[in-house]
Amino acid sequence: MAHVLVDRFGPAVWRAVRNRMGETPEAEDAFVDLMLAVWMRMGRRGDVMRLGDHVERALLSLGISSPAEADASQETPDMLNEREGEEAFEETGLPEEGLPDLPLGLRNRALQRLRAQIAYEEAEVRRSGSRVVRATAGALAVLGFGLVGYGWWGERSSGTGPPADVHRASPELVSTGDLPVALQAVFDITRQPIDLGHLAFGGGELVTGSLSLGAQGDGIQLSAYALHGQSSLAHPRWTCNVAISPPAPSAGGAWLLRSWSLSSAGPWAVVTVNWTDNGIHGTASRVDVYAVPLAGGSPSRLVTLNAGDGGEVVIATGPGGIAWQVVSGQEGKATASPVHLATIVGRAGSASLGPSVRIDVNGLIRNPHVTRAGLVYQGTSASPAAAGTWVCVAPTGQATVYAGVPGATDGTLVDGENGVLYAVAPVPSPQGQTLAMCALHAPGSRQPSLRLEVPVSSWGADGGYVDYVERTGGRTYLVVARAD
Repeated sequence: MAHVLVDRFGPAVWRAVRNRMGETPEAEDAFVDLMLAVWMRMGRRGDVMRLGDHVERALLSLGISSPAEADASQETPDMLNEREGEEAFEETGLPEEGLPDLPLGLRNRALQRLRAQIAYEEAEVRRSGSRVVRATAGALAVLGFGLVGYGWWGERSSGTGPPADVHRASPELVSTGDLPVALQAVFDITRQPIDLGHLAFGGGELVTGSLSLGAQGDGIQLSAYALHGQSSLAHPRWTCNVAISPPAPSAGGAWLLRSWSLSSAGPWAVVTVNWTDNGIHGTASRVDVYAVPLAGGSPSRLVTLNAGDGGEVVIATGPGGIAWQVVSGQEGKATASPVHLATIVGRAGSASLGPSVRIDVNGLIRNPHVTRAGLVYQGTSASPAAAGTWVCVAPTGQATVYAGVPGATDGTLVDGENGVLYAVAPVPSPQGQTLAMCALHAPGSRQPSLRLEVPVSSWGADGGYVDYVERTGGRTYLVVARAD
């Protein structure tokens, strides 16, 4: 509905505002505020055929005469509803092309503001709960149905009670606060510490990784657990060993394992192994990349990347696939390659890289993520981004700057289930560190940052999931939630 409002009436409203205020930053602010005012008046599920009335009232409130509708107004409600499920780029605020008479950047800004408002409204609904649903829950309690022996997860998954503040209905006291997320699972890790830096999520699975070194060979041991309700990491649904081996040593040299990582790329778990020669260089000189189906299966080596002595390889994954950049450190001069962005495809039970797209950047990319909208990163070594700022490069090559959590110098991104890109970052709270999420938006525009509030000892994010460790009631829990 958000893009229907902007696409159908945006060009005409922009013309009316521009005629009144000129083509100024103030006029752009007024346009975005008008789109938001119409949204607030009609609501997310308002009647498409009454959009014109809401737009007219909003314009008249500013003393602006009602404009004619855009050509798209000839669409029928069925056509508009059909478009609601299309154009995935538009849901992220990153369309492939603009509309006549409406600047592309302004359209993106309006869409991002509306999507942020939607996320805020849904978070409020989850936090406070519906009166109707609460009344239904009360009636069920009186009748003795559903609540006895059902447990907190059945309550959450059925929509009964306040879903965001799980601590109000759960003896485990876990919470998602005001974050725009849906709780997926809670794992009791009181006696089973877990490394949040080696987790991957996707397809209803949590995949953990651990390094195994032994006489029978080295490997990365993966274990998958279902994301459903309250559980423990005791009985994996499947396991897989990714065998690793160093490159053949050169004369007088030896390869050492420098680091490894685990993440997701769509339906794949991706394992990255960094090798360094003699262990004396500050960066890896060779990287092996493997993929394992999140549904379970055998590992496949995707690619081997060589950077040479003193070089560096940057790997990024996400719902959009995998990206890599190689920095060569030979002859004392660092040279960064273009970024290559590719999907992972499955063929005959094995994985391989699909066609890649080349993205030219100036310098080494920082904190990169592969989203459905394209490659998103926080500036480069040659052109650092301001705190809390992200650069998104679509596969078409279009680059757009967005703001996330204000002032955040450390953070990550998650792909919301509804197409919104959220920045996630740690923020201080009276009780210690907590988390904040904010939909990416145009710099300078107003955007709410939604907070978890309760303190977390550690946290992470992968694909569309946020995970954090919460200690309460003498127990330690790993909380996994899916971004809206």
